[in-house]
Amino acid sequence: MKLERKTKVVVIGSGPAGITAAIYLKRAMIDFILLDKYTPGGKVNTTGEIENYPGFSKVTGPDLAFKFFEQLQAMDIPIDYGDVQTIEYQNPGFKVLTDEEIIFTDFVIVASGTQERRLNIPGENRLSGHGVSYCAVCDGNLFKGKVVAVVGGGNSALQEAIYLSTLTEKVYLLHRRQGFRAENRLVKRAQKTPNIEFILDVIPREIIGEMQVEGIVIENKLTQEQSTLAVDGVFPFIGMNPNSNFLKQFPIINEQGFLIVHDNMMTDIDGLYGAGDINDKELRQIVTATNDGAIAAIDISHRVQ
Repeated sequence: MKLERKTKVVVIGSGPAGITAAIYLKRAMIDFILLDKYTPGGKVNTTGEIENYPGFSKVTGPDLAFKFFEQLQAMDIPIDYGDVQTIEYQNPGFKVLTDEEIIFTDFVIVASGTQERRLNIPGENRLSGHGVSYCAVCDGNLFKGKVVAVVGGGNSALQEAIYLSTLTEKVYLLHRRQGFRAENRLVKRAQKTPNIEFILDVIPREIIGEMQVEGIVIENKLTQEQSTLAVDGVFPFIGMNPNSNFLKQFPIINEQGFLIVHDNMMTDIDGLYGAGDINDKELRQIVTATNDGAIAAIDISHRVQ
């Protein structure tokens, strides 16, 4: 028999969006539960350097995440750990089912974020944790003085390539085309980094190695020729998939699985909100996540009062 509880609001996720929502709910003196299954701070924990968050000219992701956690502690906001499996709409209200308990609530703020997209090539799953990593900050020290490949062309790929260049002998940056989605500032910085080599118009085909990564097979898109790069590690940064499996029963997610919300962050289901990277939007940044969390919490506070 699962434990049953009741609260006014359930916030799912303790990244920047969920933490901000919790802070605003606490200040409004609204009863809520902050749920997460991972470390507080979300993806911020896996980011190397952050240079675009107000108040910090430069800060590491783990340091900023710890600042978030310290504020939760100072405000006496606990994090309940659990994996949300499904949400049932009871019109009004919701029943949130986790792996540990059942929570009855009037409002839900979904701030569950995203998870790394896989390359889906041979060798990736088998060598995950044995040279294949999705977190340069977490695992970069394991590759000191070694050669690694970063796959991707967005901000994350460029940021992590730059971070890894400070630890490794060489970084190959593999991208499927000439242009980049990343900010031009990051591209130029990576191009000026001596031990980062750009290899463009290529597609990863296989990660090879017995017990550890020994190389990556790439295919030139223009010539279809394949070659093997000898590397000790592979870091894919090719985008994110939304953590929205527990919402598939609702007609409020797009084809990619992102949550469709209105200006007040509420979906078409009364009382169900989205905040942060889970939302269908153009810009996914720490500052936009905190924005979403504040808007959702304030909207709920107006309805509760």
